[in-house]
Amino acid sequence: MNRTIASVWLLIGIALMLGPDTMAQSSSPSARRDINAVLAAHDKELMRLPDVVGVYVGTLADQKTAALHVMLARKNAATESKIPRMIDGYLVIIEVTGAIRALDGR
Repeated sequence: MNRTIASVWLLIGIALMLGPDTMAQSSSPSARRDINAVLAAHDKELMRLPDVVGVYVGTLADQKTAALHVMLARKNAATESKIPRMIDGYLVIIEVTGAIRALDGR
């Protein structure tokens, strides 16, 4: 898998999350580190796992709660068992997306 493509997906995910609504952090006593900083701190180790083709910041199904997403080229129980369900207080969502390839420009 071309790491450049995965990096592009990572940057797209971060860019999508940099809207004004996503910059606010919880004002509760248990405020967490910014999710983009969490992703930056863990993206390389996640990308080293077999079949991981990308990682990005997204949301849960409620479209409001920030979460880390890990994309897999194929279902891989061994890899899934190595991916934590939570990182620094953020849920980690595993998605089987298939292989990711660059478009040919058409």
